[in-house]
Amino acid sequence: MTRSALALLGLLALPAALAAQDRPLLSGEPALERLPEHRFALTPFIGVRLPSGGGDFVVLTEGGDQFRFENDRGGSTIIGLNADVRVAGPWSIVLGGAYSGAQQDEYTVSFPGDSATDVFEIDGPAMWFAKAGVQVRLPDPIPDNRRFHPSAFVTVAPSMVWLDHGDSDVEALGGTTRHFALNIGADAMARFGRSESWAFTLGLEDFLAFWSEDDLSAREVAIAQIYAGEPVVVDFDSSYSNIFVLRFGVSYRFR
Repeated sequence: MTRSALALLGLLALPAALAAQDRPLLSGEPALERLPEHRFALTPFIGVRLPSGGGDFVVLTEGGDQFRFENDRGGSTIIGLNADVRVAGPWSIVLGGAYSGAQQDEYTVSFPGDSATDVFEIDGPAMWFAKAGVQVRLPDPIPDNRRFHPSAFVTVAPSMVWLDHGDSDVEALGGTTRHFALNIGADAMARFGRSESWAFTLGLEDFLAFWSEDDLSAREVAIAQIYAGEPVVVDFDSSYSNIFVLRFGVSYRFR
């Protein structure tokens, strides 16, 4: 009788045991909705380049006057493409490129000992970005009892920023300059439904740009001379700034 009761209890418990096999949250296994691992991924994106600072500098005129220029670059849309190849575990090599259209540059002129300022705008540069670095996928929680199941990625990459000032009647105001930058980014990526190949991503990244004073000086001298109406000398005192990009992309991931 006892053996029969135990056997019956075992049969009654079998459906629950089978159900537990399909519920990875209770067994400590990754959730079915978790983003699968990949070998190679392509991620086109579109986003916004936020307003950023430029190289601030002090101007000394031939007549002995002195004033300070602060340069603020307007934000713009940005489009680009990232490609990454997984090399080991959570580590990947990432390559990327992007283009952002031109907006207005705003210059604020301040004078020593005077609270008054002067503000004017000129055509700003379009920007090209390129990067090559490493990306790491952060551990997903296990058990994962979240309603949504995004995976987090962090990217660190040396990069280059090109400023395309276009054509101008004043030669020094046109042309293209190249500047080194350090790219740091964070992405949240989740799969489309149960697709194992398609995913969407939301990312925020920063290009910490180190402006080449040699490349920018001719342009800034020309701007200052137009403003002052006489020959000037420029002394940079802030030659780096952060360029923040907020972007949304769709990723195709090869397993």
